[in-house]
Amino acid sequence: MHDALRRLGRAFFTEVRRVVSYATLTLLVVAAALRPARDARAVVWKQAARQIVFTGVEAVPLVLFLGAIGAGVFVTTAVTYFSGAHENKMVIDVLARLTVRELAPLATAVVLALRSGAAITVELGSMSARGEIEGIETAGIDPIRWLLLPRFIGMGLATVALTIVFIVSVFAGAFGAGVAAGVVPAQYAAGLSYVSAVQPADLLSSLAKAGLFGVVSAAIACYHGLSVRGDVTEVPRRVARALVEILIHCSALAAVFALVAL
Repeated sequence: MHDALRRLGRAFFTEVRRVVSYATLTLLVVAAALRPARDARAVVWKQAARQIVFTGVEAVPLVLFLGAIGAGVFVTTAVTYFSGAHENKMVIDVLARLTVRELAPLATAVVLALRSGAAITVELGSMSARGEIEGIETAGIDPIRWLLLPRFIGMGLATVALTIVFIVSVFAGAFGAGVAAGVVPAQYAAGLSYVSAVQPADLLSSLAKAGLFGVVSAAIACYHGLSVRGDVTEVPRRVARALVEILIHCSALAAVFALVAL
């Protein structure tokens, strides 16, 4: 019993230290972004634009597919168990509010973690293992500004943009499934049910969560990439650990926000 409690306590404090490390890294990136450096600003935004293209633009087809398919499956299943206009309207409202507030930012963060979070950890881990980051510091270049800041910007903005894409794809998939099933009421066909069900506060909350999830994913991915020391074979282990922790932390934050909103 004492050994189990000791292991549990050790695991808890280890996780607390990691969270503090992620927060510290994020603060360092914010500080680097606020420092005046006109010459470096253009380069940083150029790198950030490349990260946005890789993280956001190239992931649009995948996000569209997952959103439309998921909504279609949900609506098709729901109409099997709910009959009548009132029940169908309720399902539409629940789908709209749940998708916008909770599902869209978390699902988008998961997709980007698996796709871009892993790539960031591999890239920084390989650079760290080969000593390139130390070489950058020796040359007088700030690695936080040149390497981390563009990835934070790219992940944050791409997660917000792809969340909007996910929401649109869910609405389109649900509408198509409703038409195919023959259960789309007149006001839904006019597009009013989804629009009336979603309030501006729901959309703002979703985008705020998406931005936070993107920053959290970037912090965890960058931290584990920079934690590689001298051995390239450590990179796959760091990638696996980073992905697991991104999923855990984003899911935990989503659960906290859901409880607070009750």
